[in-house]
Amino acid sequence: MVSIADYRGMREGYSCGYCGHPEGMWAHVMSAEDYQDLIDRGWRRSGKYVYKPTMHQTCCPQYTIRCHALDFLPNKTHKKVLKKMSKFLAKGDITKGLTDESTMDMNTLPDLLPVQDHLCPDLRDPNISTKEGLQEPSEAIASNQATKTFFGSESKVQKKRTPHPGVGVDPARPLCRKAKDIRRERKRQKLLHGQPEGLKVEPRSSTPSATATASNRMSACTSQTVQRYPNSTDCAPLPSTKQPIASVSTAPTQHPQAVNRQSKLLEEFISDQGGPDASHHLEVRLVPSSFENAAFETSFEQSAALFAKYQMAIHKDTASECSHDQFTRFLCDSPLEEEHRADGPSEGYGSFHEQFWLDGKLLAVGVLDILPRCLSSVYFYYDPDYSNLSLGVYSALREIALTKRMHHEATDIRHYYIGYYIHSCPKMRYKAQYRPADLLCPESYHWVQVEHCLPLLDKAKYSRFNTDLSAGDDDCPVSLDHVMVLYNRCAMPYNVYQQRWAHSKDEAEVREYASFVGQRCAERMLLYRG
Repeated sequence: MVSIADYRGMREGYSCGYCGHPEGMWAHVMSAEDYQDLIDRGWRRSGKYVYKPTMHQTCCPQYTIRCHALDFLPNKTHKKVLKKMSKFLAKGDITKGLTDESTMDMNTLPDLLPVQDHLCPDLRDPNISTKEGLQEPSEAIASNQATKTFFGSESKVQKKRTPHPGVGVDPARPLCRKAKDIRRERKRQKLLHGQPEGLKVEPRSSTPSATATASNRMSACTSQTVQRYPNSTDCAPLPSTKQPIASVSTAPTQHPQAVNRQSKLLEEFISDQGGPDASHHLEVRLVPSSFENAAFETSFEQSAALFAKYQMAIHKDTASECSHDQFTRFLCDSPLEEEHRADGPSEGYGSFHEQFWLDGKLLAVGVLDILPRCLSSVYFYYDPDYSNLSLGVYSALREIALTKRMHHEATDIRHYYIGYYIHSCPKMRYKAQYRPADLLCPESYHWVQVEHCLPLLDKAKYSRFNTDLSAGDDDCPVSLDHVMVLYNRCAMPYNVYQQRWAHSKDEAEVREYASFVGQRCAERMLLYRG
């Protein structure tokens, strides 16, 4: 397949490259290989329009970002979203309105009862009646007023009361401990039984009773270990019984099973969702973005209606701005035609719609491009009625899982492209949470780890990420002789085009085009000349 592009030039002096796209080129048709090389040079597409921001001129520089899908591990926030979806599918509806960004309305909380009524009977003063309370009348009135205004509009801080004698923690009883600390201690004790090396002793208590108890436990562990493994040479001797409890510091490589389990967490979360007894059924379909596909054509009306509902509710668009024609040009038309290769994924290369169907109703749609070395996310829209499910995060995790699955069929597919990262826009910084991740250097077109880029962006909106100042563009065109053009339905090198039509005065524009797309694409793609 040969790519054909009509270059429109880069507009000078535009206000914002993200809000108003700079002029780029109209791609009549484009191969997946050519588009892969283009996005690795900072290009993106919107429908059939392919654009590249002028980074040093725009008010909000946009850096291409990619996630290493094979090494991705979900963080705490990602796990919460996956668990929330699993709970919704298994048990039915969940509380709406309390999203990650929303807060509780304090005015809906019931009035607080008197403080005395909330005390445990063991902590109350037996000499004081519960009706009288723990405070003098004047102090009680002030405390109640402070409590009410804390939940009202005056936001006064609640008064601190001095505890009465005899009310408080019993010093004869052990301190309460969090369940998390108890689990850590239990895990530490298990590791002590079979930990061969890396034992680090740290004092945990200075009381004689705690030290004696720890010594007894350590002695028991030692005797049990010797009895179970009398001939073992791998186990190091445990510390002396005179030493306190030991805490174990282990490297990840010492627990390969834990590492393997963490790498499967994303797939495990997704595979555990749903089931025969689930309250809701979620079906994910990957359909080519083409009206020649029956599944895409039959779902077009529902998809267009969902897009309009999303745009008007989330982005406050008018009905004319999200019509069927706008939806088709923006998210259905694509210069990428479906390609199938022997060494490629079973879905093939091209543009697709990943549809999420909930109980037979279209819930969300993710527009994707499957390319030779990555899965590229184009756009995502969903039903605003289910915004409490954090569907944007959920879809990104599903797309990372899809990238991992396709890697088993096409080993070159290793990355998940999330579009542009805009550090100067706080709402776009979430893309850096999908790690490990890289940002594309706007000058050398080399990938740099995001951890090294963020400190530079904190100092300046535009930055060169590659610290090697001598490194330049490896694909910079050196000659225009082999740049391919299409003129009068004939494909020819640019030097032949110049010889036949000497009146052409577009050398500066062709040189600009070649510098943006790179030498490889300039020699493969056909630049349309009218």
